[in-house]
Amino acid sequence: MVEIRSARTREALFILSVFFLSLFVLRGFLSSGYPPSWGGDAYGHLFKIWKLMQGYSPWIEDWYGGYPFLRFYPPLSYFIGALLGKIASSAVTGYKLTVLLAILVGAISTRILLKELGFSDASSYLSGIVYALSVYHLRVLSPEGNFPRFFAINLAPLFILALLYITRKNWRYAVLSGLFLAAVGLAHHTLFVSFGLMVLFLLPYVWITRRNGVRDIALNLLIAGVTALLISSFWVLPFLLEKSNAHFLKENSIEYLFKFQSVRLRELLFHTSSWSFYQGLAFYMGIVGIVVLLAKGEKSERTLGAGLLGASLTAILLSLGYYGPTPFLNRLPLLDMIPPYRWLDSLSLAGATGVGALFEVLSGLIPQKIGSGAKRKAAAGILLAFLVVLSLSDIRLQVNSLKAEDFPGDYLAVLNYVGNDNSTGWRFYQPGLGMTQGSRVSWTPALAEKPSLDGWYRQGDPAYPQHSYLNYAIEKDPGFARKALRAYSMKYIITDENYRGYADIIRNLRSFGFEEIYSSGPFHLYRWSNFTFLQPKTGILVIGNWPFDLGVSYERGEYVDDYTDGLNEYSLVILNGYKYRDPLVWPKLEDYVKNGGTLVLNTFPSPDAEATRFGVKSVIVRVFGRANFTSSIYNVSAFSNFTYEGQPWTATAYYGDMTPLIKLENYTVLGYKNYGKGRVYFVGLNLPYHATYTDNGYEKGILEGLLAGYIKPPKVSYHVIDMGDGYIRLEFNLSRASTVVVSENYYPHWKGYVDGNKVEIKKNTEFGLMEVALPAGSHVLELKFKDPLSFLRCLGLISLALAILLLALSTGRASHRTWGRDK
Repeated sequence: MVEIRSARTREALFILSVFFLSLFVLRGFLSSGYPPSWGGDAYGHLFKIWKLMQGYSPWIEDWYGGYPFLRFYPPLSYFIGALLGKIASSAVTGYKLTVLLAILVGAISTRILLKELGFSDASSYLSGIVYALSVYHLRVLSPEGNFPRFFAINLAPLFILALLYITRKNWRYAVLSGLFLAAVGLAHHTLFVSFGLMVLFLLPYVWITRRNGVRDIALNLLIAGVTALLISSFWVLPFLLEKSNAHFLKENSIEYLFKFQSVRLRELLFHTSSWSFYQGLAFYMGIVGIVVLLAKGEKSERTLGAGLLGASLTAILLSLGYYGPTPFLNRLPLLDMIPPYRWLDSLSLAGATGVGALFEVLSGLIPQKIGSGAKRKAAAGILLAFLVVLSLSDIRLQVNSLKAEDFPGDYLAVLNYVGNDNSTGWRFYQPGLGMTQGSRVSWTPALAEKPSLDGWYRQGDPAYPQHSYLNYAIEKDPGFARKALRAYSMKYIITDENYRGYADIIRNLRSFGFEEIYSSGPFHLYRWSNFTFLQPKTGILVIGNWPFDLGVSYERGEYVDDYTDGLNEYSLVILNGYKYRDPLVWPKLEDYVKNGGTLVLNTFPSPDAEATRFGVKSVIVRVFGRANFTSSIYNVSAFSNFTYEGQPWTATAYYGDMTPLIKLENYTVLGYKNYGKGRVYFVGLNLPYHATYTDNGYEKGILEGLLAGYIKPPKVSYHVIDMGDGYIRLEFNLSRASTVVVSENYYPHWKGYVDGNKVEIKKNTEFGLMEVALPAGSHVLELKFKDPLSFLRCLGLISLALAILLLALSTGRASHRTWGRDK
């Protein structure tokens, strides 16, 4: 065996070996075509790379009706994929090159970690190869398709290495440790939990092998922590501050999810399918190596072995979850959010370390009688090669799941048809295709270049509960589905014959008025003309009560005071049997009407039975029997007698400046007054209750007819001027002032302007969209997504640059001092 004395040459050969082994293992994956999906997540991650290649925006239109891009998902792997994709002019190539880079990083980081643990060069090279090309890692890559977690697992040895540097080395390595921690967290933050378990078990080893005093360790820990936080602040702080806007589930508390994500022991011990959690022969060999460590004389080696074994057994126990003896552990706080199978992520590092230990023991057993040092080294080299081949032999079991694939041609044909529509202000939707096509649905906005209601990260979907219900309703609740599809401005729907609910979906679509306009293979495209980006609400508020059905849903309250700050949300406000705590509600009611609102006012019974409102005086009157009504509009003879349990009917009537519709001598029983841009209707003699009390359909019909024009939503027309990620500008014409539902997901950072004047944006709870109170007439509405935490991106970049510069300068000075001493 040729001895390579140059350290740089050895490292270069090691890296080249990993590189060429990776090319061989990934030959199918790296071939022409898309990353294999297998029902996994690959296309969802590919989309994020494609989107980043166009430039970063904190809000994108492509998914879910608007989506806070990368707010709740660690972004590092996507940044690297987008950079490499930009260089290669292909998102797919960027994805694949990032996978290749991750394997190299995994091998190198493991090699450095094992050297720090005291292993030989040969052992650390072996462990680096075994770890980076673990069969379990390839399972994470495909079929699971978890691209960022695959990337993060390969960075995970840096987490352990950072801990060792903090306890053993100087401040420069503490800064470097901060870089390592930031990289791991930005690659996939959940690894701090799964690999944190290993760190917990390794703490005794770390403590007995420390070289620094407690004070220095504390200082290094502070330096590393601050460095990591500053660099990753652009993602970590928004994630923590805004996680209430996401939809993270305590998945282990949901029985079917807990069971689905738990690992059956046989799937861990044996390769039952490409989806199994088999760790490979390398893990079994590693366990033998760990046991050998336990049998060694050195306390540090025994402690390391004990830590690795304890971490591995605990990880396996937690991974079993539903199928294990201690499912209650998975339901503890924090642990209840970690899918059980993810505890297995750290096993391959324990196994690779054990393989390195096994090699050291076996190479030490090579008999002295072999002869010269060269022969012993040759024998060690053969042993090393044998262990590499044996450790990687299981890779053949994942070959089928690592083959690149073509996007289905029939599916692509339908998407091309959608993409040829040059209009804007609408979306397309693919019910059921998440089941038949998997994550491909998330890639479709890139192919059609049109926004979709679908996506592939439900936790980040601002309207996840509503969208989740729509997926059910499109088959089983057509009443809600029709309203939702209109609210989400749905112009096209793609269906797949292979989906089990296909028949129910197309039956409902046809009843809504959708028409099939194109098909290719099992895929059918339906179009709708009833979509709208702006939808005025009926917007009715009743304070008190209204004794008969309005025919639409409305909001009801007891006190006027509770609603005065939001009156402009309603096109019609009815005060009937109302209360208020503060008379200052009336100036706000006047402003509401002046600005175009409509108010129906019955002052009996209320605090205003003898008050003047809007320049009209309310008085108490008594009527017994037939009322002496006059009206040029209504048939007053059709009114019932006004008596209450044999007594005179007591209520209110009005006089003052108004237009009477029904009069009682000199008083107005029913009339209206135009006030500013709006109108007030005065209802006397407690007519709503009288119509119900006497069951008089004619009286009821008068009131219903009076309100009919206001119960119906106002007419609106609009023209989209400009629409892009985080920005919408359109011109609208509204027949009367109204609260309008805008077909864009609500998120706190949206700002609204009408003709340049700021307006309040609220959340529509029914569909998770934005609501804006708009004035009547022609105006321009402008909506902007303004991220208040955008400055953190600059902070992260500056912190990264300073950390690298500090390391470079300090390393340069250290090298200069060493060179001076050598002279």
